[in-house]
Amino acid sequence: MDFWISFANFFASAIRLTAPIALGTLACTISERAGVINIGIEGTMLFSGFCAAVGTYYIGSPWVGLLCGCMAGALLAVILGLLAIYCNGQHIVIGIGLNLFGPGFAYMMMRSLWDTTGISPWIAGFQTLTIPGIASIPVLGTMLSGYPACVYLGFLAVAIMQYLLKKTAWGLRVCAVGENPAAVATLGINVYHLRMQAVVLGGVFAGMAGAVMCLSSANVFVNDMSAGTGFMAFAANQFGQWSPVGGYFATLLFGVMSALRMRLQSFGVATQLTQMMPYLAALIGIKLTGMRMRAPAANGAPYAHPLSMPCKQRGK
Repeated sequence: MDFWISFANFFASAIRLTAPIALGTLACTISERAGVINIGIEGTMLFSGFCAAVGTYYIGSPWVGLLCGCMAGALLAVILGLLAIYCNGQHIVIGIGLNLFGPGFAYMMMRSLWDTTGISPWIAGFQTLTIPGIASIPVLGTMLSGYPACVYLGFLAVAIMQYLLKKTAWGLRVCAVGENPAAVATLGINVYHLRMQAVVLGGVFAGMAGAVMCLSSANVFVNDMSAGTGFMAFAANQFGQWSPVGGYFATLLFGVMSALRMRLQSFGVATQLTQMMPYLAALIGIKLTGMRMRAPAANGAPYAHPLSMPCKQRGK
């Protein structure tokens, strides 16, 4: 029985660590399904995590902080969409710019608001939810109940997006835009608006990931607290074959490795060795699935918008 209790605690720890990575992966999946590469998840998570901390600190409600985080993620997604979709900018370069902006903005504003550059004041986090009837079961209750509300919200987001992308007209159009935008345009569908919708929705989930990162357990914002979570999300999206459910199972592997890292550290294993375990898992996962990977055909490919063409070309 002691083994199963330990296993349940380990599983619960992995689920908690998976939550922000899973939401970041969902952001990558939606954006890349529409043909826009979003490598700026890391910077978006830090920017939105800081905004969530500010909203929670001054209002006192983690739900307000979550809303602030989602709005912050959407704001950076709008910037990405305008530059990548309407201006035909290089997606990778824009994403790198977002990754540099996120921690830089947080560093500057933390000094301005709280006279610190390392860690924010304590903020109110999400309370854990107890599922009636399940929480009282010894092992199953630990595995399924007692998570913060935002973790269950992440489960719901993955399920909803899986349904939207596979079963609705909007989702099928988004997937088609990522495969052949020219063919979609011949049906009278606005490719640019559709891509922008997908990118902004992905930004909302990336912002939610940043908010969950600091409101689910830490209850503080620490500069650079993502520690590569955004890049793991980017890798998990490919590992999961650009599918919301597949991406979640990929992030669950990273969550297990992160939980194992914490357990090994408690047994005295060198920190330098354990810290590389989630990233090593990402490399191994991509290597194992690399031969079967098939990204959307138009992923990262520009689609010329009339406003982005030179005036002489528009006049022809």
